[in-house]
Amino acid sequence: MSEKLPAAPPARNPRTHAAHRKQVWWQITLPLVLGCLLLALALAGVIWTAAGSSDEISRWADISLICLTPLPLFFGLLGLAAVIGITILVSKLLSALPGFAWRIHLFFALVQQKTLKVSNALVAPALKLKGWSAAARRARRVVTEPFRSGQPTDRHI
Repeated sequence: MSEKLPAAPPARNPRTHAAHRKQVWWQITLPLVLGCLLLALALAGVIWTAAGSSDEISRWADISLICLTPLPLFFGLLGLAAVIGITILVSKLLSALPGFAWRIHLFFALVQQKTLKVSNALVAPALKLKGWSAAARRARRVVTEPFRSGQPTDRHI
């Protein structure tokens, strides 16, 4: 990185900058201002209605409840559909599972047998060597023991 960054940013293209500012106004600022005005108008309407008679308050409360009810009902139905779908899938899986489970069990039993055979084949030379070594040590001890104690014994190998 031998190049240094410039001290000041490069000058903007006036045409693209003007187009960008126009797009920001129409696509961001104006919809945001209109949305805030609509929200303020709705809030003022609710406050104006609440300041009136109790029949009006009850009517607006009922309308609000009607508008708020479908969304939780929709998500509740989605959850119910998911539970029903999972229940159907699990029941189909349980009907097919014993056959697959038996096949998997047989496969792993075969893997166990082959693994046991391979491990026994790998360990066999070491076991033979250890057995021969132990037999040689025992034979040497039986042969040399009577001479150490000074008395011959009648031990049999």
